[in-house]
Amino acid sequence: MPQLIHRALGLEEIFDVVAVAIISDINSALDTVYARRNPLDKALAEARGIDFEPLTYDEVPRHHVHIGNFPSLAFDEVAPEEYPYIALTLEDYSPDPEDPSQDHMNVFRDGIVVHCLSQASEHEGAEVVFRRSCRMAEAVFIVLASNSETQRMFSGLSNPIRGRPSIPWRYQKDGYGENGWFQAIGTQYQIKSYTTIYQ
Repeated sequence: MPQLIHRALGLEEIFDVVAVAIISDINSALDTVYARRNPLDKALAEARGIDFEPLTYDEVPRHHVHIGNFPSLAFDEVAPEEYPYIALTLEDYSPDPEDPSQDHMNVFRDGIVVHCLSQASEHEGAEVVFRRSCRMAEAVFIVLASNSETQRMFSGLSNPIRGRPSIPWRYQKDGYGENGWFQAIGTQYQIKSYTTIYQ
């Protein structure tokens, strides 16, 4: 059973379990993703007739995984040193259409979005920042599919159900310094939660 809770919607429990898994394993998953992509990166460089330079990434610090909101919603500006980061937000929650009730149990479908935000230098450009965000989203998927707790939670539905990239944007802190590239990719996951209002 994906999630069984008593007299609760269980939203914070979902966020906490997902955050712990990501904080623990995201950087090792990034290693896996970049190693897997390396042969195709090299093939693409050869097809374009340019010198191959392996794409690199910055590790995601433990304090760069945010729950509930983006840092940019709480601060006027998010400094470049705050990237890369991951924000876990609530998409929605509603009764599950396929199974609205099960005897004394209520079945909900809880939707969360894992936003992966990356940066690239002015020289690296928009394609690099897109690829870094994609690879962060791939790494998150590896984490959630490999961790025993999150794997159980997400097993009730085909996940992820949707992915959406932002357009890349340029940014200079206080209008000074390098005009870097930034981009986000949000991936939506859904979880079935079984709950009851009875004692």
